[in-house]
Amino acid sequence: MSVRHAGCHVWNLLGPASGVRIAGYRSTKGLINIIHNQTHNQTTLRRQFSISPVVQKKKAVKTSKSAVKNEEEDVEVAIYDPQSFKSSCDQILTDLKSHVQEARMGKTDLKILNSLKIQIGSQKIVLEKLGQVGMRGGRHIVVSVYDPENVKAVSAGILAANLNMNPQVDPSNPQVLLIPIPPPTRESRETTAKFIKSLVESAKKSAVQKKSIYHERSKAMAAVQLMKNASYSKDMTMKLESQIEKINKDYLAKLSKMQDEVTQAVMRS
Repeated sequence: MSVRHAGCHVWNLLGPASGVRIAGYRSTKGLINIIHNQTHNQTTLRRQFSISPVVQKKKAVKTSKSAVKNEEEDVEVAIYDPQSFKSSCDQILTDLKSHVQEARMGKTDLKILNSLKIQIGSQKIVLEKLGQVGMRGGRHIVVSVYDPENVKAVSAGILAANLNMNPQVDPSNPQVLLIPIPPPTRESRETTAKFIKSLVESAKKSAVQKKSIYHERSKAMAAVQLMKNASYSKDMTMKLESQIEKINKDYLAKLSKMQDEVTQAVMRS
């Protein structure tokens, strides 16, 4: 191949943009080396380009609002019955009356005595395991000791507890201790009235127990909210909310009235 023919070949192969200078080469060998080098470089470039990864941006998967709505519609929501709220309030009121009556009769003292620890030999045992505690005639607390050998220890334990109680052995039964309930003083009446007030407040809106008017009302309103989410009619849900609020108001008034009546009775006794 002549230099001229090789030059034409290089020019056609590499193109004018390759920057190869044809003139000045006197041998085909030198020109062929140029062709080889330039061809190798272009091949390398082509390979590098061909293996470059193509990055494609993934499309985010969107959740159809209609699909979510269909799922919510599939959940069956029952119509709330306000009578269930009323029944819960009735039970709260019944329990409260029982607790208030116990407080007025001094039965809180019975609970204190039952949990009192008595020294028996080398160990301490709660009183309720040593005997039965009850009331007699409303003016005496009665402690019936199971084992006659423990009577003295029980009597000494009650005296040592500083509960303002003076146990005495029943003349008709040496295993029974009689504890006179002292006549109420103004201070004791006020203490009882405060305790009853705390019972009523807990029944209205307790921060430590769930059994209260406030808690039951919250449950009722949550049930109506589920109906709203399930697309029940606005008229129906508004009517239910109105009934719940009326029940709530009525029972709060009943609790307040009971507190006033009991407090007045306690202070007059």
